[in-house]
Amino acid sequence: MLYCPVCKSRDIFPVAGGYIGQVYLCKNCKYRGSFVLETDDGDEPGENKEL
Repeated sequence: MLYCPVCKSRDIFPVAGGYIGQVYLCKNCKYRGSFVLETDDGDEPGENKEL
């Protein structure tokens, strides 16, 4: 699952690729960049889990 690093929205999608690498755009906050948060399915970013 991909998340925006700025607003933590899941409404992020790839807009470019190839030689420059993957570039993503967030529809929520308009972030554009190659750095995104990626988690396993079901994990929310910033979610604290007790061990």
